[in-house]
Parts: sequence; C-alpha cells; structure tokens
Amino acid sequence: MISVRHIVLGLSGALLLSGCFEKEEPIDPYPRGDVEQLSMELGSKYTHQIFYDFQQNAVVKTIDRNSWDFAYSSEIGNSTIYLNTGNNVYAAYASTNDLSLVTDTAGLNWMWDWSNGKDDSTALVDWKSNDNVIVLDLGRDLDNKVRGFAKMKLSERNDSLVIQFAMLEDQDFQEYVLGKRVGYNRSFFSVESGLEEDIEPMRDAYDMVFRQYIFYFEEEDVPYSVVGGLNNMYGTRVLEILDKDFEDIELADTANYEFSDARDLVGYDWKAFDLNEGFYVVYPEMNWIIQTTEGFFYKFHFVDFYNTTGDRGYPKIEMKLL
Repeated sequence: MISVRHIVLGLSGALLLSGCFEKEEPIDPYPRGDVEQLSMELGSKYTHQIFYDFQQNAVVKTIDRNSWDFAYSSEIGNSTIYLNTGNNVYAAYASTNDLSLVTDTAGLNWMWDWSNGKDDSTALVDWKSNDNVIVLDLGRDLDNKVRGFAKMKLSERNDSLVIQFAMLEDQDFQEYVLGKRVGYNRSFFSVESGLEEDIEPMRDAYDMVFRQYIFYFEEEDVPYSVVGGLNNMYGTRVLEILDKDFEDIELADTANYEFSDARDLVGYDWKAFDLNEGFYVVYPEMNWIIQTTEGFFYKFHFVDFYNTTGDRGYPKIEMKLL
C-alpha cells in the first residue's frame, strides 16, 4: 500500500529536481521582413554579368561579360571546361592535333554549352579523350565587334589545367597553368589577357547570376542568345509556381511543388518582346521559390525589365523570405 508519506516525499523530490534545471527562454522566430525589391544593371547592351545574394538582397559582384572566355572546374577530380556563353563563346575541334596547322575555321562544327548547368551538357565534355586542337569563337566585345578566333591544346598536370594557346592566325604559342581555387566553383581564363581572371564570388556567397547565355530552341533547332537568371549550382535549388499569386505563396509550398536540378529553371522567359509595342513585357505571375546557399527559402518574381529612364536591361526582382 502506498502511504501518504510516500506521496509527500515523491512530490518533494519532484519539486527539488525541477529546481535543478534552468528556466527555458522562448526562442524568437527569425524575422521574415517585408517584400523587398532590387533593380540590377545589366545595361541596355547586356554588358554585365551580375552575381546576386538573396539574404543580403544585394549584388555581390558585377563583371563585364567579355572578361573571361572559359572556366575550369575547381572541384577536385572534375575536369569540366565551361564556355562563356554570356559572351557567345563557341568551340569546335579541328581535324589535327598540331596547333601550327590550324589557321582557319573552314569546315568546323561549332558547339556550345547547354544552359542546364550539367557537366555532361558542355561543348568540350570529351576534351580529355579528344587530342585535336580546340578552336574558340571568342564572341563579341562590349561594342558588339567581333573578337576573332583562338586555338588551344589542353592537358592536366597535378590537378591543374595546362593551356597552350594563340590567336588563330598566330604561330607564337603561350602556355598558362590554371589551378583550382578552394572555396570557388570554377577558375576563369581570358585568352585576351592570357591570365586567370577573378570572376565569380566564393561559391557560398551568391545564389543567382543574371546575364546573357545561349539557349537552344529544340523545335527551331537553333542556339540563341537570351537574357535571364541562372542559379548557383552549389547549394541552391529552385521550384516554379505558376498557379498561385505571389502574395499567397508560403513556406508549405516547398513541399507541394517539385524542386529542379536545372540551372536555368528561372531562365529568360519571364519576359517577352512585344513586336507591336516595341518593348519587353514582364510576366509577374511567374513565381519561384529558391533555397539559398544559407538554407533559407525565398519566394520571388520579376516586376520590370526597364529603369526609370526607360532603358532595357535592368531586371527588377521582388522577393520575400518565407
């Protein structure tokens, strides 16, 4: 039989034990804030490539689109080469492995990187097994003038990329060793400067880049230069919502819609050129949620493509932390 004395002692022990723990303080929820906007300056000739971070709602870096020609993966064991499609750089293999014999572009089959961001969709995906000379169409400068063609041979040494290169008509070859950068997605190289260029912020310092890039229209069978948003392939993922108003999108929608692994899900078609009116129309009913490199979820859409003086090339994003 349990006595009254046992009950009293039990209650006393419970009271004493509870006094051994600190009082729990409620944790304030992370502030979600209000809807914010930011206009980014690509320029009317789309001369810039802009790296954007959602948590800061700020541009963390801006570069000229022609300041690099190709990049080399900084991931250990990854040999992928990425072309600067933002400056219309194309690549082709010559029919010889002798740099001195390649002096023109006759008969070349030009290739480009697909915009999905996948390593197996790059133009030079098989460069390690193809010893022939690579010819680059270097696109155009900021005044839209042709930059010409370069030729190069690539190899790897101690997890670095060895580049032998010259302009197409030259026989004076240069060599540069492009290493991998710790904490970055890629290392970037410019044929014009003959050097590595500081292009991309650290891989965890931005979420999207806004720039020109090449998109392949399968039905028309043509690659075309477009302007839009590409998400950082390191630590971000994006989903699209077309059947809800921006104001109604909430955190629970991250479970109701499917995230994509494509870098170009946001892409270019949140706007379209109206031939009758002669300007771009933006579709604010197209919405996205991005999980950023910090792990937060933001909803966003575009509300403009022009600045206050009517110049194109100024995409304005509206976003909110969920």
